[in-house]
Amino acid sequence: MLMRALTVDSIAVQRHRATILECVKDSVASIQRRALELIYLLMNVNNVKPLAKELIEYLELSEQDFTGDLTAKIYSIVEKFAPEKIWYIDQMVKVLSEAGNYVKDDVWHVLIVVISNAPDLHGYTVRALYRALHTSSEQETIERVAIWRIGEYADLLVNDNGMLELKEPITVSTIIRRFFL
Repeated sequence: MLMRALTVDSIAVQRHRATILECVKDSVASIQRRALELIYLLMNVNNVKPLAKELIEYLELSEQDFTGDLTAKIYSIVEKFAPEKIWYIDQMVKVLSEAGNYVKDDVWHVLIVVISNAPDLHGYTVRALYRALHTSSEQETIERVAIWRIGEYADLLVNDNGMLELKEPITVSTIIRRFFL
């Protein structure tokens, strides 16, 4: 019903966004999937940040059989509506940190391409992935992406090159030895 209403009056449906978002968290799988589809249709450049944040936070609590669908939809949302590359990278690092084992290969492969094509963010990205590796090492996909990135741009990590003013310098520890030795 709401999907049909969306084509007629999207503003009216937008008013029910919070309720629809709660339905994504429902215990009934069919309700979750329909609500997730509707959230995707409601997404636009004006609401992408708060909705993506809500969906990423829910990853931690979601049932395993729904997590794959949720990560795929978050990826689609972030890719389509990202206001800037740094936000895209931050959101994808969060997704990989929370549910990296459920992220499809093509998603993290695209992330690697995006990172490669953003040389002005190489230093920022390698530090973000290094930090994520410290807190989410049980997620195999974040390990793959982080190790690739650290292997490629370790000099930016240890020398704080390309660091954004927003971030504090980090001290590289022996965690790297665990992966490279």
